[in-house]
Amino acid sequence: MSDPDKFITSKTVTKLEKLLKIELKFQENIRQIHSIKITGDFFIHPEETIETLEAGLVGIKLEKESLSNKISSVLKDCQLYGCDVDSLADAIMRCSVRR
Repeated sequence: MSDPDKFITSKTVTKLEKLLKIELKFQENIRQIHSIKITGDFFIHPEETIETLEAGLVGIKLEKESLSNKISSVLKDCQLYGCDVDSLADAIMRCSVRR
């Protein structure tokens, strides 16, 4: 039997236009992001937006629509090269099912 308060840590590497690495820690029973680290060889301007995005995703449910909405909201005034909102949300979702 699984512990309902258990945290899952998962990593994925995705090759889109650029390399995207996601390290995700989430609470198993409610599928809510506890921490996330997004790295890779994509570009984002201003650069500090990635930290804002990671902080903004904490507490978000691991559901494609919730992720896409939050990512779009945070990235609305920045430039992202080598990745897009849907690809990023998909990569996070794939990471949440890998163990």
